[in-house]
Amino acid sequence: MRALKKYLSSSIGRKQMMGLTGIILYGFLLAHLLGNIGMLAGAERYNRYGYLLLNQISEIILPTEIILILAFVLHVYLALRLARENKAARPVAYAMKKNSKASGHSAAMTFTGLAIAIYVVIHIANFRYGTAGMGGMPTVTYDGVEMHDLYGNMIRAFSHWWYTLGYVVAMLLIFSHLSHGIQSSFQSLGFNHPKWSPMIAWGGKAYAVLISGGFILLAVWAYFQHGGMPS
Repeated sequence: MRALKKYLSSSIGRKQMMGLTGIILYGFLLAHLLGNIGMLAGAERYNRYGYLLLNQISEIILPTEIILILAFVLHVYLALRLARENKAARPVAYAMKKNSKASGHSAAMTFTGLAIAIYVVIHIANFRYGTAGMGGMPTVTYDGVEMHDLYGNMIRAFSHWWYTLGYVVAMLLIFSHLSHGIQSSFQSLGFNHPKWSPMIAWGGKAYAVLISGGFILLAVWAYFQHGGMPS
């Protein structure tokens, strides 16, 4: 713990840890998207998949969730601290044009990051616990086993146009954050090479399209399951 505190006391350490936590979270998004694709297979399969994660292999899922929560909290904390330090380090003349692009990227990352953090809290409350205006998590029974109706909860949420629209906006924020954040994370970890950096930047943008586009398509699909009418 003391070594970690000493490591994070340095600017390089904080940037590297921010890059590492970012890559962990970016990787989770792909696993989350692949899991959500399962709802295309229907209610029973998707609910059984949720039951598997939350009950049958919970000894694996719980530590994973703790790691993700720690990575998320640390990533947000370091982002805010680095933004504050960068702002304090800027002289008045920093507003010179040659630095305006980097300053704009930094401000955009901070804004999208904070917006995404708020969205994540609401998202977890809705789809993990059925709270935040969802009216509780419904249950279903298959072969005598009662489980959360995650499929029904998701379809119910996305049957409201305003919820789907808000979700799409959140995914566009994630696209913006990923398209710059992935390259920035790799650079923070030392992957900065004239040959490979452009490929990493291109790959980051492609990954951002895959993740945000995939989630948006699933949300739109869910919206039209009831013909765009609230269930």
